[in-house]
Amino acid sequence: MDQLNLTATIGWLVNLNLLFLLALLLETIVLTNNVLMGTIVGILIFVLSTVIFIGLALSFIFLFANAVIVWRREGYSLASSLTLIAGLGVIAADVLFFFDPIKAPAPIKSFANVFLSAIILYILLTVWNTLSSMFVYQWYFPRRNKDYIIVLGAGLIDGYKVGRLLGNRINTAIDFYKRQIAETKQHPKFIFSGGQGGDEKLPEAVAMQKYAVQHGVPTQDTLIEDKSVNTFQNMKFSKQLIERDGGNERRKVVFVTNNFHTMRAGVLADRVGLKANGIGAPTPFYYLPNAVIREYLALFVMHKRFHIVMFSLIFLVAVLDGLMVGQGF
Repeated sequence: MDQLNLTATIGWLVNLNLLFLLALLLETIVLTNNVLMGTIVGILIFVLSTVIFIGLALSFIFLFANAVIVWRREGYSLASSLTLIAGLGVIAADVLFFFDPIKAPAPIKSFANVFLSAIILYILLTVWNTLSSMFVYQWYFPRRNKDYIIVLGAGLIDGYKVGRLLGNRINTAIDFYKRQIAETKQHPKFIFSGGQGGDEKLPEAVAMQKYAVQHGVPTQDTLIEDKSVNTFQNMKFSKQLIERDGGNERRKVVFVTNNFHTMRAGVLADRVGLKANGIGAPTPFYYLPNAVIREYLALFVMHKRFHIVMFSLIFLVAVLDGLMVGQGF
């Protein structure tokens, strides 16, 4: 299985294995007729299910609180309001589930209930799968034998300064660089990848290189890719730069970005033919919920054809349910 398919399905594989493990445990309890173990497992499942249900129903409280914190630290914008939007979505789902607000003829009400309930369940499953994939992807621990370390850019503070988020990426890359040299004496080259935004005074890559040099990285061990404006271009243009630098098909590459971004960056690296996995730099906790929601939405759009098919199937099932209710079945 290639990297793209593995990265895209790793969450499903992990969750299916957990379900099979639970099924095996339950079957073992039934076959051995172990009442004590059955009671313990039943209580654990009940408690866990209750905690998850209450947590989901009341998650809007956490989401709203996080939105306020992000606004205070990052300012008001659509990008910083994703947890607020998610919180409103949770309230809408709670109203639908607890208060039965749909007042309409039985066929229409049945269609609406089935369609909306299935959509909510589908979103919850895909969110859980995305979170699982992100979590498992963090377990990648690269060998220190790399030829290139790609550091993905992020916005600059005041148009020219490396901020905390981007600084964590560069620091993580420098740490890997120094450890590899200490262990193998092999000097990898940095590729600082990031173009110049409309509100920036210089390309992100240039600011990143300056930061790295100030922190002890020799200039000769750095390359600059200063044309990219998104992660796809980060990977595409970095690959081209490696090829111009003389890197062959057996080159060993790792990229560094923030932990919430590594999985999607890995998918995009594969799409441009770059064999590389990622190291995740730490992210301030207050920023994580908003960032994870953005990553989920980006991954959702990347696989939009699949989701359109699934939404269409859900719609058809809901229509058939409404028709059956209308016919008295």
